[in-house]
Amino acid sequence: MYTLKLSFIKYLIVASFFNVSFSLYEDQIGKFDWKLNFVGNVKYGSIDSSKRLIVATEENVLASLNLKNGQIHWRQILETAPNQIVLLYVDREIITVSGGKGTWYVRGWDLNVGSLLWEWSFYMENKQNFYWILSKDQLVNVAPVIGSHLEVTQYDVRSGRNNGKTVKISTPWVSDLSRCTTAGVYWACLSSDDSSGQLYYTDVLAPANQVHMFPVQSLIGSAPGRVEIKFLELSDSNLLLIRNNAARYIHLKPDLPHVYPYSLSPKAIAVANGDQTLLLQMILNTTTKKYQIQTIELQEGTENVFEMEYNNEAGVASVITAFCKGSACRVLIKSNDNSISLLQLPGGKASWTREEALSQVVSAEFLELPLSELDASIEHEFDSVSGDRFSTFYNRIFSQIRQLLVVLTGKQGNSNIGLVRDEFGLHKVIVVVTSVGKIYALDSITGSTVWSKYLPNVQPFLVLEHQKAPLFVQRSARYSPLAAQCVVLMKDKITGHGVMHAFDPITGEVVQDLRLPYRIEQAMLLPIEDENHLKGILILSDDNEVNVYPPSAKSIILKHSSSIFLYTANSNTKTLHGYNLHQSSNDKLRVTSTWDLNLGQAELLAVNVRPSSERIHSQGRVLADRSVLYKYVNPNLLAIATLMDDPIHKHVLSIYLVDGVTGLVVYSVAHKRVAKPIHLVHSENWLVYTYYNARFRRMEMAAVELYEGATQSNSTSFSSHAVSQLPHPETQAYIFPGLPLAMQSTLTERGITNKHIIVALSTGAVTEVPWAFLEPRGPQGTMNPEEGYIPYIPELPIPAEATINYNQTIPQVRGIEVAAARLESTCLVLVYGLDLFYTRVTPSKTFDLLKEDFDHWLIAFVLIGLTAASYITKRLASRKALKQAWK
Repeated sequence: MYTLKLSFIKYLIVASFFNVSFSLYEDQIGKFDWKLNFVGNVKYGSIDSSKRLIVATEENVLASLNLKNGQIHWRQILETAPNQIVLLYVDREIITVSGGKGTWYVRGWDLNVGSLLWEWSFYMENKQNFYWILSKDQLVNVAPVIGSHLEVTQYDVRSGRNNGKTVKISTPWVSDLSRCTTAGVYWACLSSDDSSGQLYYTDVLAPANQVHMFPVQSLIGSAPGRVEIKFLELSDSNLLLIRNNAARYIHLKPDLPHVYPYSLSPKAIAVANGDQTLLLQMILNTTTKKYQIQTIELQEGTENVFEMEYNNEAGVASVITAFCKGSACRVLIKSNDNSISLLQLPGGKASWTREEALSQVVSAEFLELPLSELDASIEHEFDSVSGDRFSTFYNRIFSQIRQLLVVLTGKQGNSNIGLVRDEFGLHKVIVVVTSVGKIYALDSITGSTVWSKYLPNVQPFLVLEHQKAPLFVQRSARYSPLAAQCVVLMKDKITGHGVMHAFDPITGEVVQDLRLPYRIEQAMLLPIEDENHLKGILILSDDNEVNVYPPSAKSIILKHSSSIFLYTANSNTKTLHGYNLHQSSNDKLRVTSTWDLNLGQAELLAVNVRPSSERIHSQGRVLADRSVLYKYVNPNLLAIATLMDDPIHKHVLSIYLVDGVTGLVVYSVAHKRVAKPIHLVHSENWLVYTYYNARFRRMEMAAVELYEGATQSNSTSFSSHAVSQLPHPETQAYIFPGLPLAMQSTLTERGITNKHIIVALSTGAVTEVPWAFLEPRGPQGTMNPEEGYIPYIPELPIPAEATINYNQTIPQVRGIEVAAARLESTCLVLVYGLDLFYTRVTPSKTFDLLKEDFDHWLIAFVLIGLTAASYITKRLASRKALKQAWK
């Protein structure tokens, strides 16, 4: 017994040490960072009676949300695209079917905690669309072949055992799968676009496989217009036939379909209410311009209309699911901006709203905040042009009074007190643009939404397989009292023409919203400001017409037309073109082609340029003999990555460094037997890129560094037309133990701080790789150790302390945005993907900031003691001198 107690005490002591080690940095969590969790664009939903909401999204995420507040209870992130969840069934457990490209996964999940209960998979060639039917314990796969037959295969839903051979049902009338759907155990299809067509349906589980056929005209009447078909998310055999934005509810039976005489919306859903079935739809009241929810009891025909207190500017896109018990209902709706809200009926109030558009960020930008009213008044205290002494004295006294009130009350007195500039530039506003056309402004300190704006019927551009919405900062908030201004460029969903939205990033106020009459080919922000500190935007249309916003910037372009160059990269034609504006006139701006680069049959993967706001602190590298090796710093350099199929080496990756002004290929390299993903980071005089080495089956990271030599060809200002010789490249490759999803380089205000590469991994970690580990000059072993190079390490280390998001996993990362603070040591980082994560990084530590554990009181007491001691010793010395004088 004594031995048992002693061993128990030992285990307690060991466990206490583990707790201490785990909580070593616990006080730092959430202090300088924040994380926003999302589930994505909701595709399926189900509300059960235990106060849970189960959703499946297009990002292949399965999650459980709390019905009271909408917070995530648990979340399971499945395989990445193109895999998607195609079936969601919720009962005592959750059953999902997901997959793509031939491999399909059937899984069962615990309803309470989201743990995986069972799983099985199978491979089926994905030639056509698949349809899935879940009936009791049978999972049915329906694979239609257009104009021929259906292939029906049954599986046991939990074990995956095939319950028989694949059955083929003759269906020669199938011509368009977009007009086919499942309805319970039936598979139904329309044979024609109009009312003269036929509705075919067959019970895929029936032994006889009889096909039933009925004229559409006999079901919904004759009228002009295209007829569409839609399945209602209910286990019964029912569907909607839609024509001219009006729907009829059809219940399929073996003998004759039953048509219910209700005029429904195409977005209507069916809801189980005890033994009854409710039809629930959302309608717009044309008088009050407000949405209403209408419920229809299918058996009795009783109708109820509930008013809604829902004023989302994006409008309601659809009703996802609902749960009714008696006269009370909970309805989950999705808006056009992909936000979801839970409504309570009766009452129509939204219990909560989740902004799921933030899981689809395509562009982000950090912006400096304006000065507070007090600081602005101090700056403009002596701006009086009249020179009146009395007004100057009055302004001075009034400013001092305001400062005194701020000290006494702690209040600034302005309505936007939270969004003011701090001393070190750590507080900023983050403007993000989403793929659904919604713009958000986020507070960098808390991550809260400052304002949001929805742009209807727009979408981002598709740039080299990535969605991108160009976001330009025309004027920052530093020019008080002028307001900051940003412009985002998108395209219309229907016409494909450009959409330009100018706005104030601090308040969200719209400056101008234009629907352009042309498609946007390229856009660039001019580096020159006008008299109002506003930078113009040059837009190149698809027919090579040049447009300027604002129009007043045209005079600036004409003045500097000989030094304005731009390029276009076309992934379809696999070419790059360079243009110049030097032949423009006062009547018309025009571009002149200066160079072309044909990539042949290679696929254009990425084009990367240096950040325009980047500053280079040192123009050269000091060597051990005190000589200087000058960097090749070309601000016009483009980094290009292409991938080409090869009959011998499978795939060949080519990296080019091209001068964007002259089209000169400064450097090129080819890697054989390489596969995606490919990522580029271009900064200063170096380039870092990653690729998958198919030969050794590993990720590799390569670095290229360019030097001019012992002398500079352009000592005062760089010119692409005055290059006398090509730079000398230094290259090296490393093994990278991870799969990168996105990469970016740190950015500081003066460029003094060491550079780090921020890499987002597929594991959900975001890590820092110091540039010192990648410098190509050091690993060759011929350099003097006095230069401070790190010896060559074939496999780059990823220590745990280099992970900047510690245990906060960030899945499906699409991009990283960085910005410099006023502290030279600090860089602000936003990682966006399915979630948003913000933090600060200090590559060279906080060399310009006191540590948090700095003992201010001790220093104060020491200074006070030294001051007192100096006065005491001074007095004692004077007394001693006086006594010696009297001797």
